[in-house]
Amino acid sequence: MSWMDFILDLAELTIWPFTLIVSLYLLRSPLSLLIPFAESLKYKDFELQFSQQLNAVSQEAHETINTFKGNNPEQELVNNAHHLPNHSILEAWSHLDLAARSQLLAHDTTIEIPEQQPYKFVGKTLLEKNIITEKQSKLFHELRKLRNKVAHAQGFEVNSVLAKQYIEVCFALARSIEH
Repeated sequence: MSWMDFILDLAELTIWPFTLIVSLYLLRSPLSLLIPFAESLKYKDFELQFSQQLNAVSQEAHETINTFKGNNPEQELVNNAHHLPNHSILEAWSHLDLAARSQLLAHDTTIEIPEQQPYKFVGKTLLEKNIITEKQSKLFHELRKLRNKVAHAQGFEVNSVLAKQYIEVCFALARSIEH
């Protein structure tokens, strides 16, 4: 192998990494502006999957719940969603759970809610007692599943936009259950 062949082989091996590094360096300013928008992209599509499920639940809420209001369902949680989106989601779920339990116990004071899987029991019993409709029950269980992802998936973070959307749907369903 001559020195010319060696240089050509070396250039062939290093041209793509060099081009990539130069491109990233030249585009560092525009790319740094895009980083905040990449907040919803997470490892193993967790965030993307959550976003898609939440959009579907939100759409169904618009169709199912007459009292759905997309503006200002609970101002404190919405404001908190900017800084603590996961916590805000858990708090919104707590509000929905409280409304569901209250209606269930108001309908039948003898019901004992089990310690194991209480949310699942409450949603199922609300439907069985005809306190909520089939669609409301489906929303309740979808919101419960999304809440479980936030509560139990290690390292799972939600952005504030998705947290606000979740809060709106929870409070709308809670208002619907309470009436």
